[in-house]
Amino acid sequence: MQHWVLRWLILCISLCLCWTVPGISALYDKNGPVILLSEDNWAEEVFNTEKVVVVEFFAPWCGHCKNLAPEYKKAAENLKGLVKVAAIDCDDEANRRLCGAYDVKGFPTIKLFPSKPIEDEKNVGKFTKIPKDYYGARTAKAIVDFALPEIQSYVHVISNSYSISKALTVDEFFSKENDTISKVVLFTNKDQTTPLYKALSCEFHNRLIFGEVREKETAIVEKFGIDKFPKLLVIPKGSNDAIEFKDKFGYDSIFQFLDKYALSKTKLKGKEEKEPEPEPFDPEIYEITTQSQLESQCLSKPIGLCVFSFIILEPEYPESVAEHSNNLEIVRKVKKKFHDQSSVDKKLSLRFFWFNALSKEAKKLIKDFKLSDMFPNLMVLNPNRKVYRPLMGPFDEEGIEKFLNDIAKGRGSSYEYGFDVSIDEKIEKKDDEKKVEKKVDEKKDDEKIEKNDDEKKTDDKEEKKTESKSDEKDKTKDHDEL
Repeated sequence: MQHWVLRWLILCISLCLCWTVPGISALYDKNGPVILLSEDNWAEEVFNTEKVVVVEFFAPWCGHCKNLAPEYKKAAENLKGLVKVAAIDCDDEANRRLCGAYDVKGFPTIKLFPSKPIEDEKNVGKFTKIPKDYYGARTAKAIVDFALPEIQSYVHVISNSYSISKALTVDEFFSKENDTISKVVLFTNKDQTTPLYKALSCEFHNRLIFGEVREKETAIVEKFGIDKFPKLLVIPKGSNDAIEFKDKFGYDSIFQFLDKYALSKTKLKGKEEKEPEPEPFDPEIYEITTQSQLESQCLSKPIGLCVFSFIILEPEYPESVAEHSNNLEIVRKVKKKFHDQSSVDKKLSLRFFWFNALSKEAKKLIKDFKLSDMFPNLMVLNPNRKVYRPLMGPFDEEGIEKFLNDIAKGRGSSYEYGFDVSIDEKIEKKDDEKKVEKKVDEKKDDEKIEKNDDEKKTDDKEEKKTESKSDEKDKTKDHDEL
């Protein structure tokens, strides 16, 4: 009897274990397409990446979470290489603090973390990522459609037409850092940059420079002898020879091809790593004279502030040259102080540049930002938050240092701007021409409207005939486009 009872107890315990293990286990396999997150790998997978990350906050016992799991896995498969798809078990005691920090009140909760960090307003000099809540359908397609448009692009459109905003000419693109970094050029028949190419530009950001030429740029296409689309080329650093990608187009195959030419990936700081050596001080204050310089050295940087000095230089006058040197020396001393300071407490990431205040490029910036025309002058630009602050005090070492320290400590006010920063007047002239054309068209329309009623009645029959012919033409056109 005792043996029978003992066997019965062992059987019950075994059955209980079999039933309870699936209930408390995670919904996702460690080796599956969904990345499993925890306190230990959160920073690495979510913050220390330039990829978009979709995160599901779940509990294994949640019925809606169980229903979502198959669709979420499908979304992860479809977004593989393009967007990270991850999940964190909020029922795990070790993860509860993290889930609470993101105000998770129900399961499943899905949030999207962008690729670009922004400055943390509460902690000066530190950066964070603000997640975007997902309220869509719990299907793979809906999640994929939500995530793809959020992929950041570091692709330069290459065009000789000034009508394309922020485009670089062939010469501008191929003159960028030829000896230090390799370039990638995609010739495509698509009107928009594809998610795949955007994702690759994120993966290799600051390790390769990405460009894109569209089929309608016939002069550039013919120059490179392109006879089919798409075609992907790499121009290795220090070389003028292009190497063609000849494998099947896909994320993994292109990644392996590009990785051979990319700069080595910066090793992220780990728990057991020593503090990296500070970067050597570069005393040069670089002059900006072209839009491509402004883009590559300031506007396209994911973090940091740009310090613009507007200084007069007239090379034909020795007095002007001497005064220019003195003013640059003031900026150089301030740059050195903040370089030494950032090596200790990492408060600010500053990049220093100067413009000749008499140049048309400087005048355009001064006009756009409504800066003082008393020189020398200075302003700080944050291109990621689209804010700026002009120097209101004296242009001397003490005045500039105090000004930058106030910014570091969050003192004073910055001003927002809602336009694309440009020093290229050609783009603006093109826009002005379009505005003039629009006004002319509007004037013509007004003249047509002023026709008297008698003329309208007389022309009714003719208009009907014209409309009928127009309809026939439209139908033919639609058929040709299909």
